[in-house]
Amino acid sequence: MKQCMKLSGMLIGGICFAITAMAAGLPRQEKRVAPGSPGTFAPIPEGHELASLWNDPEFLKRLMGSYGFAADIEPRMTPEEQAAYRDKIAPLLRQDQARARSELASLIKPNSSAVFDFTLGNLYFQGEDLTNAVNYFQAAIEKFPDFRRAHKNLGFVLARDGKYVESVKPLTRTIALGGGDGKVFGLLGFVYLSQGLNVSAEAAYRQALVFEPENLEFKLGLVKGSIAAANYDYALALLDEMIKQHPERDTLWSLQANIHIQKEQPARAVVSLEMLRRVGKASPQTLYLLGDLHMSQDSRDLALDAYLEAIETDNGQNPGKAVRAAQILVSRSAWTEAAKLFGKIRGSRTLLAAADELRLLKLESKAAIAAGSGDKAIKTLEEILLKDPLDGEALLLAGDYYSKHGEKEKAELRYRMAAGIQTFEAEALVKHAQLLVQSQKYVAAADLLKKAQKLKPRENVQRYLEKVEQLARTTNRS
Repeated sequence: MKQCMKLSGMLIGGICFAITAMAAGLPRQEKRVAPGSPGTFAPIPEGHELASLWNDPEFLKRLMGSYGFAADIEPRMTPEEQAAYRDKIAPLLRQDQARARSELASLIKPNSSAVFDFTLGNLYFQGEDLTNAVNYFQAAIEKFPDFRRAHKNLGFVLARDGKYVESVKPLTRTIALGGGDGKVFGLLGFVYLSQGLNVSAEAAYRQALVFEPENLEFKLGLVKGSIAAANYDYALALLDEMIKQHPERDTLWSLQANIHIQKEQPARAVVSLEMLRRVGKASPQTLYLLGDLHMSQDSRDLALDAYLEAIETDNGQNPGKAVRAAQILVSRSAWTEAAKLFGKIRGSRTLLAAADELRLLKLESKAAIAAGSGDKAIKTLEEILLKDPLDGEALLLAGDYYSKHGEKEKAELRYRMAAGIQTFEAEALVKHAQLLVQSQKYVAAADLLKKAQKLKPRENVQRYLEKVEQLARTTNRS
């Protein structure tokens, strides 16, 4: 996301990823209703993005009601057609929809009433045969261009089939024909939002709420549209109102935290996520995000608590995320907290993938070296290098260990080897230069620092270079 907080290093990726995942919604176990079941219209699995609107009982009532008639504004039927519908079709609609489809198909002619085409389309729609439903709704519209219910159900079935762009025209035509209600405007808002037409989505959801002011899903759609349009203050105001009415809704707290992160207000985002945690609705992903936010404010102990709870919540099933959290702690020199997280990860029953195991070993080695107990760590690092001599991170860590323990030749060798790996060249040159400064070889150190700056200019390295150059001039040492 464009406006994610400008936090350092690992925090940025983790927070942005978590925001995106929360805004999109996590997949849930799908539950399906049998196609064509009484009272259903092409039901949608619970995890589908349209499910909350589509499976709403009121929405289904509207669809079921579309079997009725509005004689003053709809296609007329001849007396013979009326009799056929009343005597043959109507009873079958309640008793045997398969026979109803067969009977309707036999009644449809080029000059027959569009009501027959529409009703057959409805039956196919209810039975989840979306292709035939579209065909018969379109046929009804061709016969009677201002057939409002046909336009409306065509828009619905196209949206149900994931053809959001195509659904806009029949939905807006329904509104033009005077059929705009909460469901039509709400579905139109959803369709616009899915296409990134955020201002239009906002407008549609506002209209939907005129008809159904208490509809939580429409309010939620309006919030999402406002967030997408960067209208954060309005979205926050609406969320505050919704949270007062529905404090148990985890989505609301997540969205509120999302907005505060977008507005670079980490402390407020923490409050939202802690509330979510307090009501027992914090997912592992939310807890990892909470830990990241605490780390952005240097609250190491609170971050550790969130990370540990995340591991507990998912039963250690995502060790890669736990290792990433450990990497954040190590990157901020939170050695005590990192050690506790290492222990939690190691105590998990889930085996680490080979790449995660390697990452964790390096993190443990780095923490051990920083704590002055690197004897075991260096053995691990050398074992890693035996398997992969071009592991730049392990080379740098080994160099740090040897440098700290006065084994300068070994340290210099590791740094030189790391400098031969493009990704680690700049960092290795700086560390090698620091080693030379310890030996008062200022000119050689300055040369390495200049090379590092050409590869990866950094202000702190530039300041260090200037001090080394000053020392070189003062002492006249190479």
